[in-house]
Amino acid sequence: MKNFIRYQLKNLVVALFAISSWPIVSAQTQVNYPDRPIKFIVPYAAGGGTDSFARFSALELSRQIGQPVIVDNVVGAAGMVAGSMVAKAAPDGYTILVDQASIATNPLLYDKVPFDLKKDLEPVMLGVALDNILVVNPGLPANNINELIMLAKSQPGILNYASTGIGSPQHLAMEIFKDKTGTNIVHIPYKGGSPGIVATSSNEVQMFLISVSTALPFIKSGKVRALGNGGLKRSPLLPEVPAIAETLPGFQSTNWLAFFAPAGTPKPIIQKLNNALQKAFTSPTLIEQFKQQGMIVLGGPPSELTNTINRDTAYFGKIIKSAGIKAD
Repeated sequence: MKNFIRYQLKNLVVALFAISSWPIVSAQTQVNYPDRPIKFIVPYAAGGGTDSFARFSALELSRQIGQPVIVDNVVGAAGMVAGSMVAKAAPDGYTILVDQASIATNPLLYDKVPFDLKKDLEPVMLGVALDNILVVNPGLPANNINELIMLAKSQPGILNYASTGIGSPQHLAMEIFKDKTGTNIVHIPYKGGSPGIVATSSNEVQMFLISVSTALPFIKSGKVRALGNGGLKRSPLLPEVPAIAETLPGFQSTNWLAFFAPAGTPKPIIQKLNNALQKAFTSPTLIEQFKQQGMIVLGGPPSELTNTINRDTAYFGKIIKSAGIKAD
């Protein structure tokens, strides 16, 4: 019995020593951060828009901090596998999630999400905005948004639109479009932007609200026709295309990409990372790379990302509830 008590006391002393020394180690880590490679976890496959953004950002951030920044693609469950991985990672600033706007709406669409965005992740920085653009098959007799609305009203339930999946930002924005215009256009989900734009060009579907970067080659080749930009202003890549908001005031379809750390990451580390990213995002080379992808640099403090998440939750939450949208 005495030996058992000694054993327990020994364990208690070791545990108390570890707890008491943790703040000292943590403080030292904050001072030295970053002193080893940082890993960006990307929830989508290599070659896509989120992956390109992460890799461009990683290269420039590496130059700023003098440490390698590695990009790791962890695909699955609409980004939730990657999000869960980062939520469970050590809160030391070395495992960072690079995700898009759907992270804000997933909790409204899925019955079970393996992590809580507001409790398990820490906003680091809002990176870029990506305008979506509404394109139609060239054979569709509509040359602007008003003509499209009139055509859709004359053929309720006949026209189809593509999306990148149920609950995707493009799907939700098109449902808002339908709600604002009183039209009945049938949703056809695809597994990504590439199959959706191909389907539109072949008239398998008649229209697609998709990122400017994905649509641009098809627009230039005449395989699809652009009717309206989803940003509140016209896209600098397609200044001749009106914003949809010019016809439907307040309508917006803009995706965004951002950086998150595990909850509990010390504020000084969050601030150091935010500062380094903001400095990286002033690089003319990086800005030009983003521009060619249709990405607009945002930046700002972590609070800007928090505000954007709250805005999207409110904006899309209404249509998710009223249309009864649920993701598989």
